Amino acid sequence: MTASRDGDREPDFLYFAFGSNLDAARLHIHCPSARFVSIARLADHRLGFTIESRNTWHGGVGDILASPGAEVWGALWIIGGEHSRPLDEQEGVFRDPPAYQRYRVAVETPAGDLVTCRAYQVVAPNLEGIAPSPAYRDTILRGARAIGLPEAYLAHLEAIEDNGYVGGGPH
Repeated sequence: MTASRDGDREPDFLYFAFGSNLDAARLHIHCPSARFVSIARLADHRLGFTIESRNTWHGGVGDILASPGAEVWGALWIIGGEHSRPLDEQEGVFRDPPAYQRYRVAVETPAGDLVTCRAYQVVAPNLEGIAPSPAYRDTILRGARAIGLPEAYLAHLEAIEDNGYVGGGPH
């Protein structure tokens, strides 16, 4: 990972994706420089759907919530610094009010390496949860299968109940 010395862009960064950005095609919409590094596990967190995407996904979208003993599996990506702001924009960091905020996490790779990286967490989560649309859940599953997340975690994702909305997805 090399940082630009021109001062005009942020350095390259590591990003832990656990929702729709597990899917390379989805992530490359805003971050074409993203390169897959490894699958990774975030300990003591669980996957939740705590904010609604009304315009893109038409249902709940992913969040990571502190939960002792639980785990969230995802993708570790390296992304060029020029795509830091587009990723923040995709995640709604600059909205008023903001949807997500940057969240530093330490994830573990299957090789046992601990990696500190960027993730995103919902600013004001609805802890009752909001069912995701089939399109959102299927995007997560497509990405999770493509990168080889563990079978038990795939089964967990497959069991997520959706809201039945027909349509949805990035434009």
